[in-house]
Amino acid sequence: MDLESTLRSIQSLSDLPRLVSALGHEPRWEPVPAEAWNRGKHRAIEATAVGQTGQVPWFAVQSRVPERDAITLARRISQLGKASLVLAFDPSTRRLIVAAAFGRLPHIELDLTSPDRDALASLARLAGTHEGGPLAFAARAADALSAEPVGRHFFREFRTTLDRMAAGLPGPMHPDDRHGLVLLQLTRVLFLYFLQTKGWLGERERFLAEEVDRCLARGRRIQRDLLRPLFFGTLNQPMMGRSRIAQRFGPIPFLNGGLFEPHPLERRFRADIPNVLWRDAFDGLFERFHFTVAEGDRHGSVAPDMLGRVFEGVMAPDARRASGTFYTPASLVERVLDAALIGLLAGRLGCSEPEAELRLRNPDQEAAEVLAAITVLDPAVGSGAFLLGALDRLSAIGAANCNASARKRRILQHNLFGVDRNAAAVRLTELRLWLAVIADDPADSAADVSPLPNLDCLIRQGDSLFDPMGLELAGMAAQPRAESAAELAALRREVISAVGPSKRSLVRRLHSIEGRALCESLDVAEARVRSDIAE
Repeated sequence: MDLESTLRSIQSLSDLPRLVSALGHEPRWEPVPAEAWNRGKHRAIEATAVGQTGQVPWFAVQSRVPERDAITLARRISQLGKASLVLAFDPSTRRLIVAAAFGRLPHIELDLTSPDRDALASLARLAGTHEGGPLAFAARAADALSAEPVGRHFFREFRTTLDRMAAGLPGPMHPDDRHGLVLLQLTRVLFLYFLQTKGWLGERERFLAEEVDRCLARGRRIQRDLLRPLFFGTLNQPMMGRSRIAQRFGPIPFLNGGLFEPHPLERRFRADIPNVLWRDAFDGLFERFHFTVAEGDRHGSVAPDMLGRVFEGVMAPDARRASGTFYTPASLVERVLDAALIGLLAGRLGCSEPEAELRLRNPDQEAAEVLAAITVLDPAVGSGAFLLGALDRLSAIGAANCNASARKRRILQHNLFGVDRNAAAVRLTELRLWLAVIADDPADSAADVSPLPNLDCLIRQGDSLFDPMGLELAGMAAQPRAESAAELAALRREVISAVGPSKRSLVRRLHSIEGRALCESLDVAEARVRSDIAE
């Protein structure tokens, strides 16, 4: 029986040990002596021990005011210097309060008839082992039940985890390479947590936490024996070509996309992040939060649009100011996009801007054809806010023709491009675009998931303002031949959807043609400058 079904089946206090068992802890049924916490003038609260996690007990009370009694009992236990979980159940309204007698006494409320998804996710995070002792488990439980604003909490923990892992990475390495290598690993795992919420990591709701626990129990290394086979042998390999080790993970989709390919930093530096750092990252960061693939979801979950603030947060303040890197609010993105698209439609359709605005809101066939053919380039892409906004706006056009995921794949293949100097910005932009694709993907099983588009030929690391030869004026004429430009566009579209050996061959061809196009552009620029000199 799954967790939600267990909650629905609870009718009385005596059913609560079954909930404790469903969360993977030891069930009990033992009345607690009244004097345990009913002292002095305290209002008497009768409780029963319904479970045990190591040395941390689970107490349950029946109450008509469950929130009040859960908090009161949790406070009394905390004042005694003890840690515990407190369940308060109201059978008449079928409400259950789960509180932690630890810290600020965080708690959640569950309607057992129809549990809220975020409260259900908080409860699910109480599952697992009690390794680390009673205080460690109590702290994890308090985090799981905490109502602290998720954004602020997640940003702080992500930055702390990144710094700790970078400092603990073995071997001599430049600080920028340390930072980049660790950020690469963390973003991959972060992406997997988003996938887990889609149910695409096998049939287990806590696939990642269970695999980490299994790896540690066997004395294996998390990066070498778990993450590397998962990244490169499973998510980056079609199901038919997977090794026996990869097949052990179960039905996990082949995602392609470039995120799960060996990175140049990994080829240069073979150092693995130690187990103790990975364990702290899973326990202290990823397992503390809920994740959702829906942009803008603020119901206690980490959503993809938060990654922009993560990117800004992991940069040193001096570097952020020097590079002009600041998070762009969604409201500003929307206004800038509207202004650009309205101006484009007014110019292409020969109409006034008020009319273009109406045709943008409700596109007719002519306006839809113009918008379907545009090219959007963000020359300083940051964490991808403008490209995400453009993707959402363009995918809303022609919504009846195909599902949202298919529309977004087509737009990525034809319309969107980005450049940024910062490699982390490029990675996070790719991550958010991939998440936008999978958020609307209707696939129910791993076999139905289509490989993600390859974005490394569309979102590039570089400096779009760098002009070493001072050719800003001549650059207007410094374009490759039309034949090369057409060949580049066609080849990029092939690379985006390519998989396996054919992808590697196409990428080599693409790099060759890009080099040739650059030479042609420089030849044109040189001829222009020579002409100016002669004149």
